Amino acid sequence: MAFYSNDIISQLKNHADIADVIQQFVPLKASGTNRYTGRCPFHDDKSPSMSVNSAIGIYKCFACNAGGDVFKFVMEHEKVDFKAAVEWVARATGFELPSLSNAKENKAALEERDLVQRLNILAVEWFEKNLAENKEVLDYLNQRGISEETRKKFRIGYAPNKREGLLALAIRQGFSPRQLVQAGLATEKENGGVSDKFRDRLMIPIQNLTGNVIAFGGRVLQKDAKPKYMNSPQTVLYDKKNTLFGLHHSKQGIAKAQEVIIVEGYFDLISLYQAGIQNVVAASGTALTEFHATLLARYAKTAYLVFDGDSAGKEATLRSIEIVLAKSITPKIFSLSRPNGEKIDPDNFIQERGPEAFLQELKTAENWLDYLTREIQHDNPEDKANFIHRVKSIISLIPDVELSQQYLNLLSERFGTEASFRGLKPSLKVSQKTGLIKEEKSSQIDVSWKAISPTELRYVNLILQNPAVLKAATLIFNLEFVSSGISLLESPFLTDILGLALLQYQETETLNLKSLANNLSDECRDILFSLPEESWKEENAIREFLEMTLDFEKRFAERMRFRTEDIEFKLELTTFTTKLKRLLADCKKMKITPNEQLQQILNFRQELQLFHRTLQGN
Repeated sequence: MAFYSNDIISQLKNHADIADVIQQFVPLKASGTNRYTGRCPFHDDKSPSMSVNSAIGIYKCFACNAGGDVFKFVMEHEKVDFKAAVEWVARATGFELPSLSNAKENKAALEERDLVQRLNILAVEWFEKNLAENKEVLDYLNQRGISEETRKKFRIGYAPNKREGLLALAIRQGFSPRQLVQAGLATEKENGGVSDKFRDRLMIPIQNLTGNVIAFGGRVLQKDAKPKYMNSPQTVLYDKKNTLFGLHHSKQGIAKAQEVIIVEGYFDLISLYQAGIQNVVAASGTALTEFHATLLARYAKTAYLVFDGDSAGKEATLRSIEIVLAKSITPKIFSLSRPNGEKIDPDNFIQERGPEAFLQELKTAENWLDYLTREIQHDNPEDKANFIHRVKSIISLIPDVELSQQYLNLLSERFGTEASFRGLKPSLKVSQKTGLIKEEKSSQIDVSWKAISPTELRYVNLILQNPAVLKAATLIFNLEFVSSGISLLESPFLTDILGLALLQYQETETLNLKSLANNLSDECRDILFSLPEESWKEENAIREFLEMTLDFEKRFAERMRFRTEDIEFKLELTTFTTKLKRLLADCKKMKITPNEQLQQILNFRQELQLFHRTLQGN
């Protein structure tokens, strides 16, 4: 029987927010960053026993032990098989699955995706090459303050003013004109002719979350040329409603700040990012969509919206407020202007006044309710009633019941209205199944938590939640060290989690917890899911990691001492352990810098490996 490929299943799992899916059946309450709690639907749950983690993509009930990924939840709740669950999740999240009605059609769809990806790679490399060879366009970028480093990071290029520049190159590489049209890189004329879509334009690649180029935005270089921006059309890889420009680069900055700045243009984002303000995305070519907000909710609790003063801008801001609030993101609104009051965009603001002034403007951002109170007329009873009704409708979108009640109370205090939703037309929701659900025991194996050291749990959590620590950890736990057979951690579960996480980070320079969870055993996934939410200052995290690593090396050396009867070998290990203790004491007293600590650990690692090989030989 035909079925969806593992690649498609993986894409859908990364695309879907498990909390959004589960909330269509069970109310959830935010309990932390990307974490929610709710009453488990798989037993008679009197109090919230189910926890949901959007970052990892897993749910777990700590009362009846039900748990799994987004597909498992739908299978268990709707009593359907895996294929039906996949299709349900795809429909609910707006993900287009390839057709299974015809194996040839499915193969053709996969081949088209691969074709468009290969053409995008060819195009971006050609655009980059053209820019590097064009002094005039490079000068233009310099005048805009775009550095070479930024240009290369965002892979900015140039499409020359030729009818068949890219087209001719692609044909020489074995592609057809029609295939370039499929990829959105060429246009077909009424007479049947085909020519390059982008000509004499600065080319800005649009990347998906994994960094693959899926489309392009082209900006004119001549002031009077129209249109100013030209974007790729929708293709099998690109849908502007589901894509946020820059999120690939900024997702870590957003997650770290728990805040996102939403701008309109490519260069608004690029200028901010270059200036060090890296928690920013752009909804280029379209208004903010619900899917955009779903993506951002994985990383941010607050969204800053740049306010545009015209009527269309006000309506777009209002709609954005509604969209982000519905995803548990608090919107704040601000505007940018020159000293004379003239409104300007973030790109010009950064060029003229710098990042420090921009951050000061962020501090003046209005709470969304204050903004609406100022912008929407409510002078007479009729306008006041309309205003209150509209604001209550917006408050009703907030998933957190307590937070929505607090806003109702605030509205009541300010405008003398009832602090309830009485009188509002209820919004339509997906119906829940009624009746008792038979409680089923999970086939998952329970992890014996008593057998896992809390110190080891903290160590792994510290590494997974801190990018700077991850980088240092890959230096210590390199291929040579891992293949030596030394395991600093006594828990095999934590050893597996750490090993796979470091392997993923070494390969991709990022850590995707959903991908990590997909590759773990059920026991390891339970542990990953249950790691507490905690934050560290970067310097403190590095120091704690290095001190804990030294402590684990000392413990491993001590374990080796008990495994040998060789007196001389025991004495050498005792001397080695004493050196480790001395270094650990110096670290705790901050007598040496973190870089010096790391170098010492790397040196001791060599000795530890030598001791281990000697013991294995005995």
